[in-house]
Amino acid sequence: MMLAAIIYWAIILVCIAWIALSVFFTIFYLSKKENGNLWAFALFNVIAAIVLAISLVIYRTWGWGITQYSSLIYLVLGLLVGLSVIQAVLGREPKAAKTA
Repeated sequence: MMLAAIIYWAIILVCIAWIALSVFFTIFYLSKKENGNLWAFALFNVIAAIVLAISLVIYRTWGWGITQYSSLIYLVLGLLVGLSVIQAVLGREPKAAKTA
């Protein structure tokens, strides 16, 4: 039971750390006008959100004695999805003007 709780909270904490790192690099690449790099971070955020959602389903289904008294996992999942959308929108490169 203790190992399940450690894994549960480790997944949440790793996702929080990833959000902080992703926000840092989003600001970094936006300041350097390298918006195309944000697509990679949006993809990694989606992958992290999928892992978090799968772990949420597993812990909600089987539980292993983990008391989910906090909605922190839902907040982290929402932040990952929201950040992915923001990065996907900001990651678009302006189209080059066509010359005739």
